[in-house]
Amino acid sequence: MVKTESVSLVVSEVVSAPRFQLLPSEVGFIKIRLMFTTSEPKHVRSQMMQQIYHSKPPFIEDVCVLMPSAAVFTLLETFFPAFEWLKEIGVVSPTANLQEFKVLDEDTHTLAFLFK
Repeated sequence: MVKTESVSLVVSEVVSAPRFQLLPSEVGFIKIRLMFTTSEPKHVRSQMMQQIYHSKPPFIEDVCVLMPSAAVFTLLETFFPAFEWLKEIGVVSPTANLQEFKVLDEDTHTLAFLFK
């Protein structure tokens, strides 16, 4: 007989929709994936790692954001305002630290937060 462990996941607080727009693409904007570390996981995969496998922080997570084309440069510092905004609206933990970014110029399906 195989013994299995039952685990329940804690769902993080849902952020209210009126404060932001989620879009797959937008004319004049470029999609960027921001990767960050956090001690307070929000992604389901990080929560599973923490609860099932007892993983310890930091957890590596990511989020996509659409930024105006003219504001996108190949410097990490370019994305700090968008990352701070994601913290303010509760999408990213206040303790998160931005680590790297990736331009997703061919991705037209992944939803991203519209940052103006």
